[in-house]
Amino acid sequence: MQNKELQKINDIREGILSKEQIKTLADASIIPHDTPGPILQVFAAACAAHGLSPYKREIYLVKYGSQYNTIVGIDGLRAKAARTGEFAGRDDAQYDRTADGKFLTAYDATKNGLPTTCTVTVYRLIAGQRHAFTKTVLWSEYCPANMGGKWKVMGYNMIEKCAEAAALRMAFADETAGLHIPEERAAFEDTTIQAAETNPALAIDVEALSAMIEACDRLDDLHDLYMSDKRHVAYAELFTARKNELA
Repeated sequence: MQNKELQKINDIREGILSKEQIKTLADASIIPHDTPGPILQVFAAACAAHGLSPYKREIYLVKYGSQYNTIVGIDGLRAKAARTGEFAGRDDAQYDRTADGKFLTAYDATKNGLPTTCTVTVYRLIAGQRHAFTKTVLWSEYCPANMGGKWKVMGYNMIEKCAEAAALRMAFADETAGLHIPEERAAFEDTTIQAAETNPALAIDVEALSAMIEACDRLDDLHDLYMSDKRHVAYAELFTARKNELA
């Protein structure tokens, strides 16, 4: 590795970031622009503690609402567990597991549509003994209300990652504490199916709604679209902006 690259990694591990380095990371979408200094210091400490480099995109910082979260991929969590030398495998995912231990495999679960829960068990060697750490997560608490993107086309894979990440954090708390995966984003943003039960506007596909608003060429059409769903009140500013364009 070149000396310059080593210096960059050492700098962030020491919490020493120049304005130029901060700009580089922000421009590369590794950290949000205008991230507060204390948050940068915490992020740098996380990079050092976990031995991960933001310059290699092994770890990055995102802002969900008003909160900053340190993100890695599921492979990053798996690597952290493996490095301990105590990771002892995991079981295949179980869906809709009941109190009596019965469950569905992914193959069987897909016949019933979307799952309700996903359970993953990972194992760690402790004092030479293999111990199980099991975590069950609810689909409604992780799946985005609009169920777009990969959640729409490969939802079983997405919820399995959320369950595995939670199980790994249980089993290897010291190594994975504070690390989250992108698939958990809706839970942090409070835009899940569960959240939509108390805030129905979250269930609207904002991208699709914006396209429909843009397609309105007359004020009457725009008004009719607005009145077609009471949840549109939460997006009044989008309608107002289009109204001003048409006026």
